[in-house]
Amino acid sequence: MVTEYLGNKLPGKTQFSGRRRTTTRTSGFKSHPDSTGGELKIEEVESILIPKGENVAITFQIPDHNSGDIVAFGGWYSCNNKIKIEVFKGGFGKELHTEPEDNNWSKFGSMATSNTYTNVLQTQVRFTALEDSYLALYEVGCGIVEHKHLEWAKSEKPILLRNMYQFAPESNFYSIEGDVSIELSFDSTQTCNVDIHLKSCNRCARFLPININNERHHLSFSNHCVADHRRPCSHSGFGKLKNIETDEIVQLEYGYQLECRFCKKFEVNAAHNPQRTAAQMKEDGARRRAFELLLTGIFGKSPQLMYREKSGGRELTDDIWLKFEKKCFNCLANLESSKEMHLDHTRPLALLWPLDETATCLCGSCNSQKRDRAPSEFYSEEKLIELSKITGLSLIELKNPSPNLNAVNYLINNLDWLFNSFCQKPELQKIRDGKLTSDLLLKALQKTLNKTDIGKKIDLLKLYRNRD
Repeated sequence: MVTEYLGNKLPGKTQFSGRRRTTTRTSGFKSHPDSTGGELKIEEVESILIPKGENVAITFQIPDHNSGDIVAFGGWYSCNNKIKIEVFKGGFGKELHTEPEDNNWSKFGSMATSNTYTNVLQTQVRFTALEDSYLALYEVGCGIVEHKHLEWAKSEKPILLRNMYQFAPESNFYSIEGDVSIELSFDSTQTCNVDIHLKSCNRCARFLPININNERHHLSFSNHCVADHRRPCSHSGFGKLKNIETDEIVQLEYGYQLECRFCKKFEVNAAHNPQRTAAQMKEDGARRRAFELLLTGIFGKSPQLMYREKSGGRELTDDIWLKFEKKCFNCLANLESSKEMHLDHTRPLALLWPLDETATCLCGSCNSQKRDRAPSEFYSEEKLIELSKITGLSLIELKNPSPNLNAVNYLINNLDWLFNSFCQKPELQKIRDGKLTSDLLLKALQKTLNKTDIGKKIDLLKLYRNRD
């Protein structure tokens, strides 16, 4: 089957699906008149030398509040990986902190809807030096949070608040601030200054921290151009930021979205998603199921069935849950049963890795946060070492973001099967919103092949159109 194309050249996203569909959604929100999202400014922050074995403890006291109030704490910090970070959650169910990384900023914090009455919640973050190390802190705070989007979510769509801890501290809009005390176990003597880079949000116009040295070490904005063939990001505002003080243009590798993660969640995603058609809502799920079906076709059996046969009848889900001691590997939340666990591929399904005994036990929030990222793009070095011990995958394997070459080679050597047999399956011939499921699969599959030397020489679309 060859699709006829009329008119102007189509963008890459529609190569498999005909014309781009007409616009069906508007967010109802507009960009801020004082910000394009492409502004940058640099501030100096004082850092202090923590001697080996000493620590800095930050105690947060949430002020008196009512049940149902949103409370939060958090901040940004800069140090190397010779400092151990401990977050004592207090009354918060979950917290988020990114591990320290040399020459980059990290963050910590949480947000939750309180179920207490006028009780003062207290939590603490402690930084302990394993070697002499510098530590810098930026906008550390706590308190009761109020914002029009959060108030709307509480009354209209509470599900949006379930994972709000992941958006601290950039979502911590304090209406009443709590007390923050910083205690040093040593006498402070040696300091120096470090830079923090702040990018504007084109929705709220705030300047929020980003990392320049490692843009994949996310803070307040998500990346814009991640695929190899799109880097460095050349889009103005996304990949080219203008210093508001010097007019210097800073070129980024991956670039950042124009909206901060908070505005992206509420002014873009929350506004757009309810307007999506049923077919649009199912598109990502259809693509994922097609990949799972493809791996079953390549290996002859489903991963669960292969594991059951190899293990003498045991279930993969139960074994992974027990292997990880019934806890989310990332946030250590207790999972009461294997049904509460989200079975993560560890190495992404999008890179053609099957779900097998190397899977990871995650909670729903952490699995959603990890998405289809490779382990090295989500976990710290320390967590990768721990994950290696549990899963049996070597550090080299966990740090290698490459596709499954066995699956790639099989596909390249069996293109007739892929085009004329697999893609013709009834479930892959379903059309949703003008898009053929098999076309969605081939488009995603091409991205995976492009990550390998042998695969980038293959043009699936051209071969598919020219097949007999």
